Amino acid sequence: MYVGAPTLCLKVKDLDRSTAFYQALGMEIQRSSRTGVGLRRGSFNIALMTFLERDLLNFRGVDAFAIYDFLQENGLSLEGEPERYAKEKYDADVDGACWTTKDPDGHEIFFDTNENELGEDFEQRRLTELLNNTEQDLVDIGASEECLRAFREEVLFKFGAT
Repeated sequence: MYVGAPTLCLKVKDLDRSTAFYQALGMEIQRSSRTGVGLRRGSFNIALMTFLERDLLNFRGVDAFAIYDFLQENGLSLEGEPERYAKEKYDADVDGACWTTKDPDGHEIFFDTNENELGEDFEQRRLTELLNNTEQDLVDIGASEECLRAFREEVLFKFGAT
């Protein structure tokens, strides 16, 4: 079962300093606001946020209710329950659903998905994103030109990633 795209969300005190630090590590800004910055390098995502109470792991792009049911069916003891929300509640662009729980060691886990992150169009955008991230991971690890050429021709080209 697909559980969504994971992002490590870090509580930061100084957004500009933290952003500069992660950019120096090769992470690229994907989105930015006055209270948070999303960064990516290959398939790794970090969100730096000034408003968090604590660090957490956020899974996006999957139905929080389906994940909750799936985990319950597998006998896991869960905190909290999923909820649907209107966009105004979280200052979001569209309505969505979310659920906050904890793993067995007490780490906060947040499932949050809005209407823009469901359906065939989103799945195609996500596939393209994953393939492009894989290309960056291959470059970062020092894959040979032959490997990169084969990946680009046999995978990226065939599956429409740009």
